[in-house]
Amino acid sequence: MKKLKIYLDTSVISAYFDFKKPVRQLITQKWFENEIQRYDTYISDVVVQEIQNTKDTELRTKFVKLIDDISPTLMPITDFENELAIKYRAAILKKEINDTLHIASASLARLNAIVSWNFHHIVNLETMNAINDINLIENLNMIEIVSPENLGGSKYGSL
Repeated sequence: MKKLKIYLDTSVISAYFDFKKPVRQLITQKWFENEIQRYDTYISDVVVQEIQNTKDTELRTKFVKLIDDISPTLMPITDFENELAIKYRAAILKKEINDTLHIASASLARLNAIVSWNFHHIVNLETMNAINDINLIENLNMIEIVSPENLGGSKYGSL
């Protein structure tokens, strides 16, 4: 069976080290240790930029090592992603430039899912419906937007 292709947004990488949310951290760590190899993983230049903007240099180094360990495919942000992100912002997530770029990158690459812990902006039904409405108009695939819990992480705990 072919591996599903998933996009990891920065919230998943940062949750691995976020001791302030111990259950989410445990789920994320166990998911990286035991589940992530079942998927082809992708990130975009936006993830790299957000990590580079981390002020805590020790934490930034940990983020980079985690990414190196999983070796995701890196996707550049082009004019196409920017144009699609603008359409997403017109419909929903009006001020969330990076979030819409994450979604546009995954959509244009025709990935199966976006994995995120960002329930406020990304992992919710309203966002998913709006994104998929636009994707249908743009002749793009429908995309699932899930947390690591939905991809096997629930066996390690739940929020």
